[in-house]
Amino acid sequence: MEIEEIKAEILKMHIKWKSLSDSFDDDKYAEIYESDVRSLIISYCESKGYEVEGYPFQKRILAETDQYYDEDYFCYERELKYLDVLAATKEDVLELMYFYSKTFWPDQVDSLEEYRVYLIEGNENNPYDIEF
Repeated sequence: MEIEEIKAEILKMHIKWKSLSDSFDDDKYAEIYESDVRSLIISYCESKGYEVEGYPFQKRILAETDQYYDEDYFCYERELKYLDVLAATKEDVLELMYFYSKTFWPDQVDSLEEYRVYLIEGNENNPYDIEF
């Protein structure tokens, strides 16, 4: 999928996401839509061969023989960190993550440059307290 196709999919998911109420059940659906968007962007990154310290490709190979790299290793926080690190270093990933963030949470995100700085500073502080 190309960037514009992914953006179109993000917009479709946002329409569904925005129509949800504040109920507990709808919160679960909101999380699913957000996860689907991240999965789209991760798939794009993987299709480009983007790795961060061997994640995800080399770590998947290691998972075949090393129990450390089990399903818990490939967790939500590590996926978020993967996207944040890539967005801080790859313009195309930055464009997608900014579009996603600006679409879903427009009041929390200002300019593209401010978003980049936010990611760089966040990566330096390792908010997920997780390593690759």
